[in-house]
Amino acid sequence: AGPVLAMCLAFAKEPFDIKSGACGTVVRNAEMKIVDTETGASLPTNQRGEICIRGDQIMKGYLNDPEATKSTIDSEGWLHTGDIGLIDDDDELFIVDRLKEL
Repeated sequence: AGPVLAMCLAFAKEPFDIKSGACGTVVRNAEMKIVDTETGASLPTNQRGEICIRGDQIMKGYLNDPEATKSTIDSEGWLHTGDIGLIDDDDELFIVDRLKEL
């Protein structure tokens, strides 16, 4: 799925100092978390895991493909992007790797 399919907008840069490599922070009407790729447990800041996002503007599923939807969006509505990243102490998102290929 990845952030491109997941959003019309999920991350944005504030008009403040820019960190090299940062994607920005989650927008106000969305949620973001990093989860352990093995257990699915939420991870604290500065730990790498799969990026998950949720919000009204995030896709709700794949058209006529319930299996793809089920493997991408969990029962709580979190879209698992397949990207590996971390959120730093300033809530900035960094994408560092890819968990699965498209």
